[in-house]
Amino acid sequence: MAMSAPPPRRGPLSVEPLFDDLMREIFLRLPPHDPRGLVRAAVGCRSWRGILSDAAFAREYRRFHRAPPMLGFFYDQFHIERRRAFDERYWLPHFVSTATFRLPAYEDRRDWRILDSRHGLVLFYTPAMDADFVVCDLVTGDELEIHPDSDCEDIMWWEDDDDNYRFENIRCNAAVLCGRDRCDHLNCHGGPFRVALLGSDEYGQIAFATVYSSETREWSDMISAENPNTISNWGHSAVVGNKVYVPCLEDDSVVEYNMGEQKLSVIDAPFEEQDQNQPYISLMGVEDGMLLFASVVNPRLYLWSMEASPRGTVGWARRSVIELEPLLPPPVLLNNSEVLAVGFAEGVGVIFLMTNDGLYTIDLNSGIPESKKVHGRQIEKVVPYMSFYTGARGQLLTLE
Repeated sequence: MAMSAPPPRRGPLSVEPLFDDLMREIFLRLPPHDPRGLVRAAVGCRSWRGILSDAAFAREYRRFHRAPPMLGFFYDQFHIERRRAFDERYWLPHFVSTATFRLPAYEDRRDWRILDSRHGLVLFYTPAMDADFVVCDLVTGDELEIHPDSDCEDIMWWEDDDDNYRFENIRCNAAVLCGRDRCDHLNCHGGPFRVALLGSDEYGQIAFATVYSSETREWSDMISAENPNTISNWGHSAVVGNKVYVPCLEDDSVVEYNMGEQKLSVIDAPFEEQDQNQPYISLMGVEDGMLLFASVVNPRLYLWSMEASPRGTVGWARRSVIELEPLLPPPVLLNNSEVLAVGFAEGVGVIFLMTNDGLYTIDLNSGIPESKKVHGRQIEKVVPYMSFYTGARGQLLTLE
């Protein structure tokens, strides 16, 4: 009778794959606004570095957390240096980290101005360079210069009697956005992008628009429409699908630029008739696929949402009213001191308020709104920077 072969001897069970799977689950849950945790883990050992530098882990990490975190914000500051023969005037962009993320490269870019940021990209106005615009990816370190067409130049500057008008007096508004079709905007790094440029004629009676494509490296034909107002060069832009929105200067209206249909139209912002003291209503950005507007009537912050239907009709809804007295220090709201909404971080529900005591954030997504002072300066326009940083793409950042 044949004897069956003995079963093969099993070696000791390896726990290494199980341990790596466990660490992967732990790393997935590290907060995205704290890249320092991922970077420190990556230098812990070779196995952890392999997990964190894996593109598949990066995709899983972004899907797990869904909304890109706010890593910080930009603001511009105008400088005047007194000289014996003349005063030197220039703009400088400043980056303030709100996370364990420090940006080393843009603090000394004289005559750069921050225009917009979206989908991990930042758009600067750079008239001191050969190109008037530069688009930067802060995670990868990539920069691309954009030269405007001659038609663009007609809506870009306020001309005056000296040679500094290109540096000081930009009068257009712009938006930078991902150019991929059906993108979820969780990882737009290295992909195509577009820059929409909107401006007015010198009399503020006609609106103009054109869009630049990084794929063709060309601007579209300039389109125009009657608009009895001047497009604001200081307000925020917003993007919903294929449409770009920018505010006007003298009233609460916004201009809609449909890039797909190459069409311009004007939309009036909401107004509360029962409150005649209501100040200017500011376009903040996009929340839940709708335009978000804000105004402050001390001691309250008012928020509205706007949604446009496919037929072109517009629906307004007052989203919420937030009492500021328990959120801001008492001196900020005394003697009718001015409080303005000056920025909004899309996806994470953080709104920026300029006060006489500096810059504060209000977290709208927390169960009970929370405030935090993030800067001592009075800043009139805040441009948040939103992006994931996992180490799978880009350079190692300087951490706090």
